[in-house]
Amino acid sequence: MTNFLKNKKILLIITGGIACYKSLDLIRRLQDKGADINCILTESAKEFVNTITFESLLGKKIFSNLFTLSHEKEMNHIKLATEVDVILVIPCTANFIAKMANGIADDLATNILIASKKIKIIAPAMNSNMWTNNAVKKNLSTLNKMNVNVFSPQRGRLACGSKGSGKLMEIHEIIENLNDIFCPKELNKRKILVTAGASIEKIDPVRYISNYSSGIQGYEIAKSLSLHGAEVILVTGSTNLEKPRNIKIIDASSAKDFYEKVSGELPFDVFISAAAISDWRIEKFSQNKIKKNNNEKLKLGFLRNIDVLKKISNNKLRPKLVIGFSAETSNLITNSKKKLTEKNCDWIVANNVGIEEVFGSNYNKVSLITKTKTNHWPKMKKSDVAKKISKEIVNFFKKNRLIS
Repeated sequence: MTNFLKNKKILLIITGGIACYKSLDLIRRLQDKGADINCILTESAKEFVNTITFESLLGKKIFSNLFTLSHEKEMNHIKLATEVDVILVIPCTANFIAKMANGIADDLATNILIASKKIKIIAPAMNSNMWTNNAVKKNLSTLNKMNVNVFSPQRGRLACGSKGSGKLMEIHEIIENLNDIFCPKELNKRKILVTAGASIEKIDPVRYISNYSSGIQGYEIAKSLSLHGAEVILVTGSTNLEKPRNIKIIDASSAKDFYEKVSGELPFDVFISAAAISDWRIEKFSQNKIKKNNNEKLKLGFLRNIDVLKKISNNKLRPKLVIGFSAETSNLITNSKKKLTEKNCDWIVANNVGIEEVFGSNYNKVSLITKTKTNHWPKMKKSDVAKKISKEIVNFFKKNRLIS
């Protein structure tokens, strides 16, 4: 992983959650990356950790009291708010989330957050019931609209002894995500369209044909490309995923709808067809619910669907780079290479969905196939697959010296 954190000025705000001791490991790792760190402990955080421990690790004073004269002379809260590259709240409690969302400024930390226009990130950690509480969800939605980055907690054993969502994101993952935020905007001015999720082909008013696609891989690709500075459009089918920020979202349902939404955005520089779009549609949609009556069998006629990937690949406004996805249960490479040729793609991302669980999983094992080579990547998180694809796209534009 390329280090983009060197010499970055980072302000850590430590709030009073049981996970706040983990911030010591975060500080150590950020120091190893060459980051310049200042730290604020809220009053509640002091109930969990010792100020001296943080000062010993930092080699400098931590900040806490808005009205301490010596601190104001040394570095007032406006200076703390403006002379940093990023502000990270770790762990971020439900109470602190509520304060941020509602503009409360009753201590040094909240005053700085309101006074700062810098990048803001929170890494929540709390009991799973609190994390799923509607008030917390509402406040997180507000922060999302305020462009606050959320490093979502994970599932695991919590401090209360129960298992569920709410565990602080692992420190190495916080480092990776923070590093990604500072990656160079090498795809600036590039317009990239990504499709994701499952299509829906209606049978009657209450039934439809779909598939198991969760949309995770497509969403991760869209988010990664956005971090690289691209103007990203995400045409998404049915998913249960939170919509990414700073990305144009367009909802789609059937294959026909996908094609109309995608083609309506042409021209763009890159097309990534990660959505699982049905090859078939119902020949005749029933306006009324199909009743079972006394029938033991139901016969439905199917027609070939519009091929979105092939249509865009052969469009007169064809993107500079067209990337398809191939989900196979056998003969992965052979079938994927055939798809590459038939669909007139530049690259195919191929994965075998018959061997291990892929749909709905956070992990994937893929091969990147081009017209000249096949690269087999190891099993990794879908977010890491997205990063590797983004890097390949950056290299493509560098190698071909393409200009907008």
